Amino acid sequence: MIDRRSTLRSVVPVVVAIGAGVGLGACRAQPIYESANGQFQGRGSLAEREALIRRAAASQGGWSVQAMRPGLLRATNTWRSHQMTVDIAFDVRTFTIRYVNSVNLDYNGAQIHSAYNDRVQALERAILQGSGAGLPLAGGGRGGSDAVPVSGPVVSPE
Repeated sequence: MIDRRSTLRSVVPVVVAIGAGVGLGACRAQPIYESANGQFQGRGSLAEREALIRRAAASQGGWSVQAMRPGLLRATNTWRSHQMTVDIAFDVRTFTIRYVNSVNLDYNGAQIHSAYNDRVQALERAILQGSGAGLPLAGGGRGGSDAVPVSGPVVSPE
């Protein structure tokens, strides 16, 4: 017959490991990041700003960008079982990146998985660098030197 003490000794480590894993996973949640009033450098038309944003998204890999109307792009990034969608509103001087939707990123209305913030910040840096702001791309982005502007789905290497 199985002894109660023996059962507890075998079950407790499993319960502790699961609890620790859940706790560590929760640490990856952060307040959602929204890029507000990013400033383009230099002069450019609305069409040139759109092309710049598309090039920046292509340089980061995994982004699919669609025009919603003049001055508004909807960008979706998909990797493994995750997906995030943002709206990029822009004029000739500024741009803003805002959350629209996500899948498997634990969004709860205020917080989201850190991967969302990392990708939005990388996109923001790429846009600023592309406009001549001279900011370095942390981590080198997710794209390659052969990246091209995107108008349809992009397959991420991940």
